[in-house]
Amino acid sequence: MTDSTEEVRLDPEPGILIESLRDIGYSFNSALADIIDNSISANATEVIVLALPIEHFMIGIIDNGEGLCREELKQSMRLGSSDPRQERALNDLGRFGLGLKTASFSQCRRLTVASRRNGQLSAFTWDLDLVVSTNSWHVIEYSDATDIPLVDQIGENGTLVLWENLDRLTGAKCSGKTDYDRIISEAQDYLSLVFHRYLAGEHDLTRISIKVNNQTLDPIDPFNTSNKATQSSPTEVICPGVTMQVFTLPHRSNYSSAQEYEKYGLQEGYLRSQGVYLRAKRLILYGTWFGLARKTALTQLSRVKIDIGVNQDELWKIDVKKVSAQMPEAVRTRVKALIATIGAPSRKVYRHRGTVLTSPELFPTWNSNREGDKTVYTINRDNPIIKNFRESLGDGNARSFDMVLGVIESAFPREALFYDLSVNEESVAFKSIGDDELAEAARTFFGSLKQQGHDEDVILSIMKSADPFRNRWADTLEALGGIKETQ
Repeated sequence: MTDSTEEVRLDPEPGILIESLRDIGYSFNSALADIIDNSISANATEVIVLALPIEHFMIGIIDNGEGLCREELKQSMRLGSSDPRQERALNDLGRFGLGLKTASFSQCRRLTVASRRNGQLSAFTWDLDLVVSTNSWHVIEYSDATDIPLVDQIGENGTLVLWENLDRLTGAKCSGKTDYDRIISEAQDYLSLVFHRYLAGEHDLTRISIKVNNQTLDPIDPFNTSNKATQSSPTEVICPGVTMQVFTLPHRSNYSSAQEYEKYGLQEGYLRSQGVYLRAKRLILYGTWFGLARKTALTQLSRVKIDIGVNQDELWKIDVKKVSAQMPEAVRTRVKALIATIGAPSRKVYRHRGTVLTSPELFPTWNSNREGDKTVYTINRDNPIIKNFRESLGDGNARSFDMVLGVIESAFPREALFYDLSVNEESVAFKSIGDDELAEAARTFFGSLKQQGHDEDVILSIMKSADPFRNRWADTLEALGGIKETQ
């Protein structure tokens, strides 16, 4: 200070600031995850989320952690209750001392926290309407907390976080129409992914049970390490406290069902879910290349696991919500150098599939040929079904048929197909062949190759790998009138 200056105190306006804190950027799912972080930090082994769409919708998060005494609970209700510069315990997933409050305020106007330690129950409430009306930082303390909804769910030790007046979900005075089933279902999937290591009891982490409306969550491993077709690289230490491992997920043909395949595509689908998965014990963010690469259909099976210590939050500039980060330069340099090789296995999976399905030995419907620097797709005139039909037409009609095929080839909607595949591969489908058409095609294909002198076993082997027969093999065999495969 100098003789010409003086300190002027400018305290924030409570009513204005508390409303501004509500728009820090939490989603419902990220807010819920932030509360569960506190339960993990309190050494809880069970977390129960109860979303009750009763007359006044409320959400309760109950854990069996260590609980808090009155003074600890009072301090935890303070905005900025911990110093982000201090070193944290290894199981502490928080840093700013804001998560409990800002996550809750983003969803509700009334936050109650009740906690019991060694049988002693304490409870405080932040009522935002009270803060606004009094323009003061006042919380409500309970001398008797037994009437708080769901407080009876707390055990000998543990904590309840209760959200009431959820205006961000229900609208002011519960006036909005909300699809609660969708919200809860998406929350279950999100928590199963974000806390998959804890739900699985992975390595040195304590296994935690999370229930949402009495449904126990199963972990969703985004790297699908249980599937034998998943490819993975050795774990690499990038720098102290940072490890990386690259995974290539299996092609859809390596899943037992469409539901299983879609599960590992996550809510956003494979294309948008490719990229880096950053974990500080729990998943922080995923599905981003940090601006180092574009998301393409050919690399959509690529996922990069980067694990960091909980004390690296500041280095990675992880925000209060734990949903964004900035890659440090040392890590960025290494990942950038590996970008070309990271996507190679994913591209190889699709390239191999394409090579197999257009192999001349399988008499495909479409040929794939290199002409200079381009790949040209043409209808295969040697396909037994097409060839047999053309030969039945006579010279005049055969020439007309060739013209029709040429028009189809030249007018193939490649731009539209490329766009649709880039946006969402799973949404692209092709018209399936009918039962009668499949039966006739199978008999024509088989009969044509039989006339060419191929053995029946060879023909069946070809058909079993060729479209449209390979995906409906039982129907194909039935159409061929009882021909048996040689085992």
